Amino acid sequence: MRIDENNFIKELKRGNTEALEFIVDNYSNLVFKVVGGVLNTGFHFQYIEECSNDIFWSVWNNINSFDEEKGEFKHWIAAVAKYKAIDYKRKLFKQSIIESIDDCSLNDEMNLESIVVSKENKEELLNAINDMSNEDKEIFIRRYFLCEKVESIAETFGVDRNWVDQRLSRGRKALKKKLILLSGEVL
Repeated sequence: MRIDENNFIKELKRGNTEALEFIVDNYSNLVFKVVGGVLNTGFHFQYIEECSNDIFWSVWNNINSFDEEKGEFKHWIAAVAKYKAIDYKRKLFKQSIIESIDDCSLNDEMNLESIVVSKENKEELLNAINDMSNEDKEIFIRRYFLCEKVESIAETFGVDRNWVDQRLSRGRKALKKKLILLSGEVL
């Protein structure tokens, strides 16, 4: 049987692997574009590829949840890709916090970078970051550890850029104060 736009969903639901090949051939560009948009340039191509493979696997295993009467397949697979990529980004985000601390560079007028980069302060830095609210912690790590653009963070949180800039500024000041107190320097 030849798989095409008219029968691939029915064949996927039957477990026909040729239908899976059809969606990979016809929807890979869309999936890669969505995943690439979510993971952006902060992640290597291998992660985008791995996440995309997980998406096709998820589509294969969950095709029965797709309802043709509610919308088009391309919109459904794009939504699956978006949410899978967000989950994947969170997973990579958690894994990279410790790995990225060596490469961290924070910029502030009063030389916060020298405090952060010093190896003996890694634990204090992580503790100080963990003391932030979950929202501030996520914003701070996305910006300084994952090197996300402020505009991207603002879009993720559904706020304007100024709000993110203010949260980052407050976070830097709080971290600086906390780390200076830990190092015993006088303010």
